[in-house]
Amino acid sequence: MTLKDPPEHVAYLIGDVSRIFRTVYDRRVEPLGLTRAQWRVMSRINRMEGATQTELATVLEIEKPTLGRLLDRLEEKGWIERHGDKHDGRTKRIKLAYKAQPLLEKMYDLGDEILESAIAGLSKKEAEQLRYSLSKVKQNLSNLMDNNNQDSATK
Repeated sequence: MTLKDPPEHVAYLIGDVSRIFRTVYDRRVEPLGLTRAQWRVMSRINRMEGATQTELATVLEIEKPTLGRLLDRLEEKGWIERHGDKHDGRTKRIKLAYKAQPLLEKMYDLGDEILESAIAGLSKKEAEQLRYSLSKVKQNLSNLMDNNNQDSATK
């Protein structure tokens, strides 16, 4: 008996799209002097201005020492700044430096260009439905993670 290949599973499609999008983006931002890890960190700092290294490491799902080295390199390039926390002298708050704003704008412009190419052929309504559906999937998976964390804590 021969098993037929099942239709492409949506989870594989989501993973493949994400991987290909990152690869295309990596190639586009490379001339800007950015690695994947650096652009991920800068993008997250932009959304979490003033976060601590611990908060960023948790959200980015990387080890604090690894993030520390990335932050060191970004600071050397003048793209981020570390400031002491007014309530805890041991804690540093991280923000983007003024010098990083043009770079960040270019990063986002490139991301928009790639997204436009990726959704070419979809109507505006289809593109909006895709965004809505993926947001819903993300929320459902986040809920599952939260429930698993709660289940683990009660055991």
